[in-house]
Amino acid sequence: MSIKKIFFTLLLSFLFGLCHAQILDDSTKQVYGLKTTRYILEDDILNNRKTYYNPDSTLDGFHLFDRNLKSGWLYQDLGLIGTAVKPLFFQPNEEVSKQLGFTTYGFYAFDARKSKYYNTKSPYTNMYYVQSGGGMLYLDFTHSQNIKPRWNITFDVRRLTSAKQYGAPQTREERLVDSWALITSSNYESKDGKYTILGTYNHFNHAPVEQGGIKPLDDGAKFVETTDLGNYKNFLSRLSNASSRDWRNEFHIYQQYQLSNGFQVYHILDYQRRIDYYHDNRFKADTTAEGINYYGIQTPKDTALLNLIPDSLSLALRYRLIENKFGIKGIYRGFAYRLHLRHRFYNLTSDFGDDFRLRFQNEVLAGAWANYYFPDSLKRAYAEFEIGTNLNYKLKAEYISPWLNAGFTQLSTPAYILDEHFMSDAYNWNSSLKNQFSNNIYASTTIQSGRFRFLPEAHYSLIDNYIYYDTKAQVQQSSVPISIFRAGLGIEYRWKKFLLANQVYIAGNSEKDIIRMPAITNNTTIAYEFTYAKRLHINAGAEIYYRSAYYADNYMPLTRQFYLQNDKKAWGYPVVDVFTNMKISKVRFFLKFAHINQGFPASGYFVSSVYPGLRRTFFLGANWPLFD
Repeated sequence: MSIKKIFFTLLLSFLFGLCHAQILDDSTKQVYGLKTTRYILEDDILNNRKTYYNPDSTLDGFHLFDRNLKSGWLYQDLGLIGTAVKPLFFQPNEEVSKQLGFTTYGFYAFDARKSKYYNTKSPYTNMYYVQSGGGMLYLDFTHSQNIKPRWNITFDVRRLTSAKQYGAPQTREERLVDSWALITSSNYESKDGKYTILGTYNHFNHAPVEQGGIKPLDDGAKFVETTDLGNYKNFLSRLSNASSRDWRNEFHIYQQYQLSNGFQVYHILDYQRRIDYYHDNRFKADTTAEGINYYGIQTPKDTALLNLIPDSLSLALRYRLIENKFGIKGIYRGFAYRLHLRHRFYNLTSDFGDDFRLRFQNEVLAGAWANYYFPDSLKRAYAEFEIGTNLNYKLKAEYISPWLNAGFTQLSTPAYILDEHFMSDAYNWNSSLKNQFSNNIYASTTIQSGRFRFLPEAHYSLIDNYIYYDTKAQVQQSSVPISIFRAGLGIEYRWKKFLLANQVYIAGNSEKDIIRMPAITNNTTIAYEFTYAKRLHINAGAEIYYRSAYYADNYMPLTRQFYLQNDKKAWGYPVVDVFTNMKISKVRFFLKFAHINQGFPASGYFVSSVYPGLRRTFFLGANWPLFD
């Protein structure tokens, strides 16, 4: 069935549901709803903060269906939802164990450690559907129900597709990204409350077409100018036949048992299997007029040497991980505490070339955590420490209150496996990198003054041995310390149903040739909420996003790394979205026009030197929760 047929079927079903809801007798009272459906997170159980949450039903910001949009567009993508992603600002990696790398597509996967474990009085089903005029589809279907009063099973399926904006698409909806994500979770608690077990199966299958950016029809070495972006379809992609796949299966089990009041033992098991593919069927053919291919390799003119270069480029990596974490936790003299020992067992193999193999590696880490609640129960402070086999470690302390959050983190983290070992016809390295070391200080507060609310924040990082990819997409490590400072100020003004909000960030660093970020990042929201015919709640407004011009990193799909470029600046351009969120009873839906200002002040904008941002696009979305 085509996407259009699916869309109209869901739309008709949705409208029928609204009509059906309108003919219910006013005296009818639904017993089950959002308040009888609740969930808990693993972190709350682990830290003995048993907090229950209800599903979100707010109208404010409902149109922000994508994780990047919800963050305030604080991630750099390649112009479309489903493409590779990196943080806009420096974010320290707090995982001190050895990691694989290839993180750019995991942004769209479920996180098993943040799975929602439900407790429902009745079967709960939630359907969330978004469709765009540009060929994007987003579908999230959740179903949860209790098998027994203390045993629940939940299924959550997410479907994401998007269509090409450029690259000579033959149809309006020629596929660019094809993604499936599935998470199945279950939780059980014994009758006496002493034993708890949480289990999750997490699957991810993300398959993007790698375009390598946009290029003019005449010469692949040239850049498309912003003034020419009126019709993206007039241009070709720099890679004409390349694709990737990020395929993951993961099992995650958490269990704990209370031996006595205030003392528990716990165990966490993780099994992960990943397969990462990359194929470029025109590795030799896609060259510029000067004979340089996409990966920077000069094509030889000598026929004999030219024949030695393969026509295609392929990469297949297989990674397995088994991790066991054993610990004790409890309460002692007002402090909640936790001690643990973590053992990791992993390997990496490749089907390419000489069959690169990283044989099974062992890693052991030990850690401790302590938390103290102040007498008013509104403020708390905690500290944690973890150290690994190679002296990689994390030290973190944080103070949390309704008015002030402040913290300090010191990290010594190892390089990713694929930062140190990589083998292909285009890039090949095998090196040992030092641990990246950073000190990070941050603070934020909230100040209420009449109709105004101020939210200032500040972040400072000092980094040694920073790992990055240079202008040739080769891994490097800095030899000088790097200082990074970011200050933010959020201002909200509310008057009756009117909201005016602005969030600005000012950022800078001591080594601008190594770390690139916009000096000014600004988001503005204007919204007004009202009720029509006493039943239809409406929240309408506009959002304006602005990033000052900067040399945004380019992306290398073979290594899945963002790398430095000095050719062309990106953004320096405002993007305006207008939206209308609506709600009848528990059903929510929205209409949104993204980048409505295309053509003013320019025909478009770039998120990197060769990746244009989303063109003017219409979105429609609906959310329908069911409780029986």
